[in-house]
Amino acid sequence: MALIKRYVPDLKELHSIGERNYAVLSKLLPAKTNQFKINVGEHSVFSLQVVYEATYTSDIEVKQSFVGRSVPDILPIEFIVRLYHDAKMAEIIDCQGASALTSIRKGSVPKRANEQDEKRQLALFLKDWLTLCTQEGRVDYDWCSKPLPENKNN
Repeated sequence: MALIKRYVPDLKELHSIGERNYAVLSKLLPAKTNQFKINVGEHSVFSLQVVYEATYTSDIEVKQSFVGRSVPDILPIEFIVRLYHDAKMAEIIDCQGASALTSIRKGSVPKRANEQDEKRQLALFLKDWLTLCTQEGRVDYDWCSKPLPENKNN
């Protein structure tokens, strides 16, 4: 009788990726802003919106939209990232409307997927998305919205 090897998640790897994602996302988001847009390439825009904020956590909704008609019919990306401020970690808690994501729960494989390491894959997806935004993303900044500092030397 062959034994089926149990999936054992690598918690060190999950925590490491979560901490890195938190650090990058914290630098990416401007302070005290509930909505933010990042342009990637000519046709893709990611909008980030804080949908829930508490003392120790924040939930950020990320939605992709396309500019122009030259983009083929692609399913836009939508996911929610939870930031754990006390642990300084980030994870995707909802991806494309699926919120019952698997990680370590015994025997819980969702009907939509056969992957036991779904949390790991989503953490790596978030890492890749953040890398894309930091390397290729641009932000439209309104230079006129903030007053210039006063010159005290005159």
